Amino acid sequence: MLLRTSVRWSPLPGSLLILILNFFLATSLPAQNFPNGFSFYLPPHDTTSVKFLPSFPLRAIAANDFVAATSTGEFAVQGHALRFFGTNLVADGAFPPKNEATFIAGRLRKLGFNLVRLHHLDNPWSPLSLFMQGQDTRHLNPQTLDQLEYLISQLKANGVYVNMNLHVSRTFRSADGVADADSLWNYGKGVTIFDSQLLALQKEYATQLLTHVNPYTGLALAHDPVMAMVEITNENLLYGMWRGNVLKPFAHGGVLTARHNAMLNDLWQQFLRAKYGSTAALAQAWNQGVTSGQNQVRNTGYESDLASWRLELHGAAAASATRDASNPYQGQTSARVNVTAIDGTNWHVQWGQVTLTLQKDSAYTVSFQARSDRNRAIFVGVQQFSAPYTFYTGADFNLTTNWQRFAFSFIAPATLLGDTKLAFMLGEEIGHYWFDEVAFGRAAVQGLEANESLESGAVRRLDFNEAKAFTNNRVRDMTSFYIKLQNDFFDEMASFLKNTLGVRVPITSTNLHAGLPDWAVQSRMDYVDNHNYWDHPQFPNEPWSPTDWLINNTAMVRDSDGGTIPYLFAGTRAANKPFTVSEYNHAFPNRYQTEGVLFLTAYSAFHRANGLMFFDYNGSREWQADYLDDYFAQHRTSVMMALMPSCAYVYRNGLIRGAGQTLVARYHPDDVLLAPKRDLGFDLRPRFPGKLALQHAIVTETFESATPADFSNFPLEPSSPYVTDTGEIIWNTQGLLKVITPRFIAATGFFNDFANEPLGDMRLLRGSDFGACTWLSLSDKPLATTPRSLLTLVSQTQNTGMIWENNNTLRDNWGHAPTQILPLVIELELHVEAEGLRVYPLTATDEATAECSNALLIAPNIFRVLIDQTKTPTLWFGLETVGGASEVTDEAQVWDYHLEQNFPNPFNAGTTIRFSMKQAGRARLVVYDMAGQEVYNESMFAFAGWNCFKFEGESLASGIYAYEIEVGGFSMKHKMLLLR
Repeated sequence: MLLRTSVRWSPLPGSLLILILNFFLATSLPAQNFPNGFSFYLPPHDTTSVKFLPSFPLRAIAANDFVAATSTGEFAVQGHALRFFGTNLVADGAFPPKNEATFIAGRLRKLGFNLVRLHHLDNPWSPLSLFMQGQDTRHLNPQTLDQLEYLISQLKANGVYVNMNLHVSRTFRSADGVADADSLWNYGKGVTIFDSQLLALQKEYATQLLTHVNPYTGLALAHDPVMAMVEITNENLLYGMWRGNVLKPFAHGGVLTARHNAMLNDLWQQFLRAKYGSTAALAQAWNQGVTSGQNQVRNTGYESDLASWRLELHGAAAASATRDASNPYQGQTSARVNVTAIDGTNWHVQWGQVTLTLQKDSAYTVSFQARSDRNRAIFVGVQQFSAPYTFYTGADFNLTTNWQRFAFSFIAPATLLGDTKLAFMLGEEIGHYWFDEVAFGRAAVQGLEANESLESGAVRRLDFNEAKAFTNNRVRDMTSFYIKLQNDFFDEMASFLKNTLGVRVPITSTNLHAGLPDWAVQSRMDYVDNHNYWDHPQFPNEPWSPTDWLINNTAMVRDSDGGTIPYLFAGTRAANKPFTVSEYNHAFPNRYQTEGVLFLTAYSAFHRANGLMFFDYNGSREWQADYLDDYFAQHRTSVMMALMPSCAYVYRNGLIRGAGQTLVARYHPDDVLLAPKRDLGFDLRPRFPGKLALQHAIVTETFESATPADFSNFPLEPSSPYVTDTGEIIWNTQGLLKVITPRFIAATGFFNDFANEPLGDMRLLRGSDFGACTWLSLSDKPLATTPRSLLTLVSQTQNTGMIWENNNTLRDNWGHAPTQILPLVIELELHVEAEGLRVYPLTATDEATAECSNALLIAPNIFRVLIDQTKTPTLWFGLETVGGASEVTDEAQVWDYHLEQNFPNPFNAGTTIRFSMKQAGRARLVVYDMAGQEVYNESMFAFAGWNCFKFEGESLASGIYAYEIEVGGFSMKHKMLLLR
């Protein structure tokens, strides 16, 4: 189960990912299971539609209901625009038993899903695959194909479309006639784009899958309107792989077999011959702009003492450095660093120089000769030497026992005069490391190298790390080559699907991106797709290990950089083409995962995305167990699924308005082709503030502009709280996201930190913990006047008996059934124009219980609703009005003085003290210890009605305290308990 999802290539070096991860984990607090959880098991077979959930009527997809991409950038069926609120069925989850399929499809419809992405159908790890285990991949498994086609027929009957993925995890075999099939990396990604044999095999598979007549619908998928869209290949980025420095043989730290490396080299020579014809013409083009460089390193060849070099040790690590005359690369000596003790952290052993200088926006190169006593990996980084020790760039390198030259280049993001450190991080393994001819300085700009010629076929492909040290024309050609390979592949596949197989629906190339060149490639298809995750699990040593994994366990709502939103939406949409997000999740067991549903729904609606697909609904054979054993599967995660009906209705019906202002990005070809020279190593976005996506829509109009991209007319980068230009989405990165519209109000975050928070026709008076709350009108009327509405309140979830290790992993201690939900206590004020308001706790099948209660009318048309899930263990509450608007009476309008018990009580650090006033005036809070000594005094101007003080007791000892509110000559007192 834990090994079955998409393998992801990361654009960041592995050592850097671990460094960043270690920083976050080192600053987090231990996680523990919460006590007193309650169960709310949503039946996986429930397909009924009842009173208090939004209705998604049963309507089968008709014969002419084909999805089209319009010229205005929408998906449409028979001329009517529609949005897809979707999910993923992955591997085993896409092949359910037939007696389950009907209920699965019906429940998806009931919860609001109208699209399912079928992913990892071609997986190699399970008997439930379109290929038989242990056999070739050129023949489909008739049994699993039958299960898949029956599921598709049931989805179609329920009005649920499918997004068909072609190449995802197909593992080519020697039985397919593929040489060195066992050595292909990551399902053949990269090589599937330029190997003509693998292209033919992909066409063969598409033919088998899309032209087979489904016996339950009577149609092949190519001619069946149930198929809404086609994805050619998943997360397959040739430019992105180049950016990751892996388009080279395994022996040199890459992921290519020798055969595919030679094939790629040959295609490169062909590309150059077709463009230039001769070495002379190539040299004339590439040598324009050649310059010499400089070197700031002192004692670069270690020919004198090591005084200018620095060995830095941390933790339990131990090492020594000496000059060694036994086998230098050049000259009389080299440096040898002998690492004798390590403690699991690579940067705890650093060898390097400090007091180096950077000039912002200048190109720099790091180069060195190195070897080790056996094959070892090291990381080389550049950072600020003094506080705040900002890390700027770095790269992984694979040392062998022979001397090798290594190099990488970068653009300096800041000016640091004598405050830059170059460090070789050696704390990964005990052993000997030798270094010689180390250089750091302004990059020499090279063109055609002395030993290169077209006639001999010896013009090498640059590593991405080297691009900044070569002329513009050489880098333009290198980027153009990878872009052309991708464009040729996707054009060929799209043409085959449409013109040979007769596919009528929109096609996309792939998803994810590693910068402008990938965007330029993906924007050429019928629609553009993107992926992202918050707190995706990391695997420090073994990919997809069931025990060696880590998460950060932090809430995105507190991320001041905008979390995933800039990456998802900051210009990734191509103008006048549909845009989808086909994978998104806040992964379990992150304590704050419920925030993800509202984040994706709200910002997708604001950016007018045409489809969103949570990853995933299910990827296993298990459909009924009340147990969570997967990072991503949501179908048994009640705190996520309970939000889906409301969010689906809001998104599909446009209750959250699209952006009022759309910023347009226009790129010159050089913005794309010279992207490697401007790449800073971290930020894949264009050169405008990504956080603008929290305020406005941003689309990319062209990559063929006559002038370079100019963002000087873009607004300045916004700051928290981020407010969309519609005013409907407000994100305070102190910990609360709000969505306020006439028919839908929602919030997610740390409710306990936001007492008395206004949310339009709702006010959050107080809340006990982190959670998400949505309020949806169940009619076409605003919340204030609708007769019925649905309130959803969710928080955290866990398995019974889960065992945390620190704050960041369970390893394989996932616990057991049943799942538990953290009960919240939340108090709301609702503006509802009615004489009365009834609150119905709902069952897991959306049936009202007999525990109906009346909300407290505290002012004309203002009701107070207290939800205490410790007493009422449900996630859904139906609200129903009684009578018309409540009349204004003297009694209703008169406020009184009142002091409530502080909340929470007992408290650890902070607590909220609520009180009401007859009329506006000064109010004073005084806190006394049990000896009667005053320990706190604060005053404020308070309004008639309800107000609150936020009291922080960090400086006080545990004990009982008295608190008093003084207003004029009137006072009120209570006691409270502070527990440390």
